[in-house]
Amino acid sequence: MKPLFMWAGGKNKLIKIYDKRKLLPETFDTYIEPFLGGGAMFIWAYEKNPNANFVLNDSNPYIMGIYNAVKNDFDEFCRVVFEHEKKYLSLYPPKKQITDSNGKKIWVDHPIGCANKEIEKRYKEGSNVRWIDLWNENPIYHVRRTYYFKTRQEYQKTQGDRLNTFYSATLYFLMKTGFNGVWQTYKERLPEPPGKWKKHDKRTRDTGLFHTPCGLMRHEDSIFSSRNGDGREDLKLWNHALQNATLLNVDFMDTLDYAHGEENCFIFMDPPYRGCFTQYGVDFDDKLQQSVVDYLNCATHGGAYVMMSNRDVGDGFFEQRQGTNIIETFDVTYTVGRRKKEDDGTYSAKKAKEILMIGKK
Repeated sequence: MKPLFMWAGGKNKLIKIYDKRKLLPETFDTYIEPFLGGGAMFIWAYEKNPNANFVLNDSNPYIMGIYNAVKNDFDEFCRVVFEHEKKYLSLYPPKKQITDSNGKKIWVDHPIGCANKEIEKRYKEGSNVRWIDLWNENPIYHVRRTYYFKTRQEYQKTQGDRLNTFYSATLYFLMKTGFNGVWQTYKERLPEPPGKWKKHDKRTRDTGLFHTPCGLMRHEDSIFSSRNGDGREDLKLWNHALQNATLLNVDFMDTLDYAHGEENCFIFMDPPYRGCFTQYGVDFDDKLQQSVVDYLNCATHGGAYVMMSNRDVGDGFFEQRQGTNIIETFDVTYTVGRRKKEDDGTYSAKKAKEILMIGKK
């Protein structure tokens, strides 16, 4: 198994280091993850003990909608995803690969699939483009880029239930073709008040809806980077793994109830990091970070084995709250969302330090 979708801050690489340092539990009967995200640690836990009781939660209802649809309405979920994929793959991508005069392969604008700024400008209103109208009125500009954005806009504008299978599968398609695992949200402009805007008036409302731009869209035969054919087998593995899981969309503190009275319980917490650009549509301030530490302490004293990952920004925040707990540190490189801006305006991978706090009585 691998994560259903790319997720900034996913733990695929760090899990191997946790395992090498022997920080992960050898046994557990219950596994709780209050901040599920892409589910990399759940995969480790499931493969370690597929018969455990799993409690998986995320505050993002649309992410949990995907997991619920994969678990409970698998065939319809696949039908919608692969219908989107078929249409998308039939369209021209923004770039094509050629071989230059030196025999080097390079990417250049596709003569049809590249961004047509002239057409897009005609449909621009403020900072947004009327992608649905653009798509409907310009069949000559039916390309992967416009299909992505008009599908995203249809998803945002629907009056239907975005947690149903159709819209969960549509969101999944967008996440598989969007930019690099980043979750950006759509900010809706508020109606202008009588008179003029005042200096401190809030002019937009964060809807929490997916608004990440498209990715490179260089897919060839599938939107899945998989050895298992069209990706259906990957989804089927998730469908099977989730059958023994309780899926929640609650405040992370409420998941603590599921640890009470459970013997041999393992809890892994991966909240939005301190000092992190990638907030996943959640404003996670230090008051909430303190709540995470409180959760760790409470669950630890209740007998659970608890691990919490976060970022060390160098101000001693977690050290000051360490108590009897153990803190491990890890040197990491950020390539998404938290990259370093160079003098020439470009971005490069950024070195950082992450911590793992392990509960100890």
